[in-house]
Amino acid sequence: MSAIEQIDGTAVVTTYFEDRITAAQKEVEEARALLAAAEAKVEAMESERDIFVRDGSLHPAAYNSDTGQPEWAVCQWAQTRIGRVAFKDMTTDGDRVYDRLMAEEKAAHRWLREHGYSVPAPFGEQA
Repeated sequence: MSAIEQIDGTAVVTTYFEDRITAAQKEVEEARALLAAAEAKVEAMESERDIFVRDGSLHPAAYNSDTGQPEWAVCQWAQTRIGRVAFKDMTTDGDRVYDRLMAEEKAAHRWLREHGYSVPAPFGEQA
């Protein structure tokens, strides 16, 4: 009997399915880990919001930005919202949305200053 004839085809095909099942199970575990991380992020953001609502403060320790400064996170968020609108085809409605977002950014900067934070220079000290 040759070596090929001694290999059980059923066992080989079963191994094929087992390998695919193992790979799929790994995908499930990775997805569960991503879901858990996303859920933890939501909880952390809700906690940050609750602290802000309770005492009106931004806590640097709660932020994971490169700078560790909450004012950067607020300014980046406001600027990103404007950028999303600015690069779309502008219409009369789009102009109004853009103008509103620009006003909201200025209001966020004003709030930061009024509460003892500084507006980082890259975001426009005069905004």
